[in-house]
Amino acid sequence: MRRLVLLGAAVAVAGCHWFGHGKGGPLETSGPNVADVVRKLPEVELPEVRMPPPSRDEVMDAYRRVYGSVPDAKENVAIGKRLADLEMQVGEDRDAAGEASPYGDAIALYEELLKQPNGEDVDQIVYQLARAYDVVGDGVNAKKYLDRLIAEYPTSPYVVEARFRRAEMAFSAAQYAVAANDYSFVVDNGASTTYWQNANYMLGWCRFKESQLDEALDSFFVVVDSITPTDADPDRGSQELLDDVLRVIVLATTYLDGPKTLAAHMDQLNKPVWQHRVYERLADDFKAKQRYLDSVATLETFIVNNSLDRRAPVFNKRVIDTLIAANFPSEVRSRKEDFVARYGVRSDFWKLYSDADRADYMPTLKEYITELSQLSHSEAQKSHAAGDFLKAADYYEQFVATFPSDPAVADNLFLLGEAYTEAGESARAVTAYQRVVHEHPDYARANEAGYAAILGMDRVLETASGEDRDQWQRMKIDAQIEFAMLFASDPRAPEVQMAAADTLYGLGEYQHAMELADQLIRTRTDLDPKLERTAYVILGHGAFELGQFASAEHSYRALLALPDGSDDDNRAIKDKLLASIYKQGEAAEKSGATDEAVRDYLRIADDAPGSDIAAKGHNDAIAVIEGQGRWKEAADLLKDFQNRYPDSPYGKDATKRLAGLYEKSQSWGQAAGEYRELAAADGDPQVRREALYRSGELYLQTNDVNGAIASFRDYADKYPAPADLALEAMQHLDELYQRTGDQDARRVWLHRKIALVATLGDAAPDRAKYLAAQAQLVFADDARAAFDAVELGDPLPKSLKRKQQALKDAIAAYEQAASYGVAEFATASTYQIADIYAALSRQLMASTRPKGLSDMELEQYDVLLEEQAFPFEEQAISIHEINVRRSWDGVYDQWVQKSFEALRALVPARFDKQEMQVGYVETIR
Repeated sequence: MRRLVLLGAAVAVAGCHWFGHGKGGPLETSGPNVADVVRKLPEVELPEVRMPPPSRDEVMDAYRRVYGSVPDAKENVAIGKRLADLEMQVGEDRDAAGEASPYGDAIALYEELLKQPNGEDVDQIVYQLARAYDVVGDGVNAKKYLDRLIAEYPTSPYVVEARFRRAEMAFSAAQYAVAANDYSFVVDNGASTTYWQNANYMLGWCRFKESQLDEALDSFFVVVDSITPTDADPDRGSQELLDDVLRVIVLATTYLDGPKTLAAHMDQLNKPVWQHRVYERLADDFKAKQRYLDSVATLETFIVNNSLDRRAPVFNKRVIDTLIAANFPSEVRSRKEDFVARYGVRSDFWKLYSDADRADYMPTLKEYITELSQLSHSEAQKSHAAGDFLKAADYYEQFVATFPSDPAVADNLFLLGEAYTEAGESARAVTAYQRVVHEHPDYARANEAGYAAILGMDRVLETASGEDRDQWQRMKIDAQIEFAMLFASDPRAPEVQMAAADTLYGLGEYQHAMELADQLIRTRTDLDPKLERTAYVILGHGAFELGQFASAEHSYRALLALPDGSDDDNRAIKDKLLASIYKQGEAAEKSGATDEAVRDYLRIADDAPGSDIAAKGHNDAIAVIEGQGRWKEAADLLKDFQNRYPDSPYGKDATKRLAGLYEKSQSWGQAAGEYRELAAADGDPQVRREALYRSGELYLQTNDVNGAIASFRDYADKYPAPADLALEAMQHLDELYQRTGDQDARRVWLHRKIALVATLGDAAPDRAKYLAAQAQLVFADDARAAFDAVELGDPLPKSLKRKQQALKDAIAAYEQAASYGVAEFATASTYQIADIYAALSRQLMASTRPKGLSDMELEQYDVLLEEQAFPFEEQAISIHEINVRRSWDGVYDQWVQKSFEALRALVPARFDKQEMQVGYVETIR
């Protein structure tokens, strides 16, 4: 404890030495320094003891004890100044307690200190005296010391406050110019002093008092900027100052040009963030004084000069509210239109700010757009001017763009569509209506919007062309389908859907059209009969076009079953029904389903017996069966065709075709009959000719001799050309009559063959010559038979004469047969001629002798007969030899062989003799 007391004493002594140091003073000592002694004391660990600080009175008592005793004058002054300062504090307490002359001691001590030479901080002492006198209300002395401070200590830190205090005194004395000078000094010293703001404020007042209003405003604006440089709301104290500054600003501004003056100053200040406060206060002042137009002018000045300020919408609304309050309705609408234009979704202001920044004025914007759109639309409905409708439409569009999530968007879109429609802007109307449908399907009038969109597309299509038309047509179809699907309960939905189907059908999109039509039929039990008929027409025609012919048939039958169809319509549908059945046949045929194709082709007649298409189907069914090689079935179908459709152009060649089918099916008799009929009725002569000949051939195949004779006889009689077939027909008749045994009839045709070949002359072909030679041989054989029938009797000359004539006839006949140059008949004729000669020789020798001859006479008679018979035998031998020589040329048939045999019998010893030169033989050769 003793250590602490000593330490405290040391500190006290050391402190006195700081206020007044040096030697020769009343407190000067000798010997060691106490502080040094204390520092040398050993360290003693003592518990920490906290002592309370000395009170102000204790300190002041300590200062009083040493004041005036410190040898150093400066230190003594410092102690006195500190004591005077404490006395000043005591004075403040006394002053607060209401005691009389509370600062007397402080003033006395300060006055005393001023009198001491070599004192430091004199400017502070002077300042404190001025302050003390000012506090006690002694303005004269206060000003005196302030003047002294300012004059003698211009660099003192107290000068600024001194100038401020002196300015205050001058202002109170209405010395505004003087005060302004000191305030200006304070202001010029910068904002770092506590008096800068008030100095500006009072400087403004000084200038105001001096009618320097613009300068005064400059100062007041500085004060405003100092209070709320960022436009933040100040504290209560600063708010009072701000309100006072704004009041005087308003006052000064009204003395000048009002908002123009204000705008000029704001421009000079580069439009500070707080400028709106000044405009607002000025506008409020005008409004309070019922100077409404001035108030509006003030607000609009801010708006014009700060169009993108975030408070501009608020000011604009205040303009409108002020005009309403002032009962200027004619001015309101234009201002609302300006509001929308300036702050709406298309404005630069809108682009600049965020949703949060715009939130405050959005309700106002919504209110104005709604009001303006309704008013514009109402006016347009009266004027019927397109421009007026477009103006309303513009507001509707702005509402939709500005408030996309608002419940009223759907209604605005619908009204937008109406406005565009009435303005003649059908395409834009369609867009609006379709937005209602797509974005607001639950809207009460969404169905009306959908239908209106379709009507709008109709109007667009009236003038559209090229690719635009195609695109709009497609859009309309989509809209119609969408309407029908979304608003199925709308009574117009079926008709709209059917219209879409009809258009799709017209565009060739049959499948899509059919789907729409089918959906209507399946889901609409109460479908209007006309629409039902149209639906089935589309189903039928669409299926037909797509090759779905069975479906087409089904739809056509359903269509024909509907009532109220006109005769013309039903006929047309019936034709399509038949065509669909026919097409099914074609399709089946193409796929190889033969029986199915035939059934389809033939069943056409069930629905339209006797019709052209039934005939065509029947005809095609025949062709299908025929193509399968089912000749008999094809022929039966063709016969049925002839019975059903005798006058059909498809049956033009039916008989020929039927004949061919019968022939292919080996129904020879039926084929022959058809060919026979064809030969009698066909319009082509060549066809008739060929059919007649073919009928004869087929009758031959069926062994119908009479039929064959009739056909070949008719052919030979009617068609001499071509000669080869006429000759063949005659040949067939030759052979047929041989079969019937009618030799007379046969020989008629033998003669005809020979006569025909004769007409051909040298142009006769080998076949013709052969048949002619063959026929002639028959006649030659007949002549031989006639020769053989003549007997040589008594009287011989008479019978020999007949015999010789028969010989000549026979030889001439055989000679004619040989003349055709056909080896077969030449050898036969040669042999027969030779044999005739030989026969005559034999018959002469064997003839009856005359009666009554003597033996001698008889012998002489025999010699004479032998002389007569020998040349004939020789001639026979010569002619047989001609046949034999033919064998040397490779001709060796039965007749040549017979000639060999005859020669061996006639002249066995002369078989090898040389050829005899006989004129007749040369003829035979």
